[in-house]
Amino acid sequence: MEDDTEYAFKQHEAIIPQVIEAYDEAIQQIFADLSSSDLDVCAAILEENEDSCLDTTQIINSTRRLMTKIVLDVNQCFFAGSDVRTKLTTLEMLKEQFSNHEGKDWNFHSVSPEELTRPLRMHSLDLSIRFIERQLKVQEMELKIAIGNSKANRQIIRDVQSDRVKLGVMIQEQMAGYQEIKPQLIEIERSINDSHLPSEM
Repeated sequence: MEDDTEYAFKQHEAIIPQVIEAYDEAIQQIFADLSSSDLDVCAAILEENEDSCLDTTQIINSTRRLMTKIVLDVNQCFFAGSDVRTKLTTLEMLKEQFSNHEGKDWNFHSVSPEELTRPLRMHSLDLSIRFIERQLKVQEMELKIAIGNSKANRQIIRDVQSDRVKLGVMIQEQMAGYQEIKPQLIEIERSINDSHLPSEM
């Protein structure tokens, strides 16, 4: 059931680029009717008072591009911030699932909107829960792997610390042994030096 739901969800995701493209095309047309003639009055006033010519065509083109970009950016923020992709895909799934009810005479006067849409909302909630459960399973698996790696790393650190302690003990033992034989070494060194000194006449 979960695999079927996920497959259906992915199938209906194809509508998202179509919707985005339709919105983009519609936004591109919002300011299409702007004309340089809209600024003729302003151009005439400027020419009369400032003795300068206003490039209305350039101003209109720049305004059209800027306003179109602003609306496109706002639309993109809305899609991203409101998770429109998931909601549109879910809506398409629900439309397909309940397509057999299309065209039926619904008695909206005897049932409240909350009761009427409760099955749809519960189904949508169920899909969200299933999706979250799948994510939790993946995260649980990743957590187990991370814990295993952490335990292995801690064991490596403990082994290194143990080796350091053993090495420290060995060094201390060697130093202690050296301190014990140090007088003998000094005496041997003195004897060697004395043997190479010239004898007194």
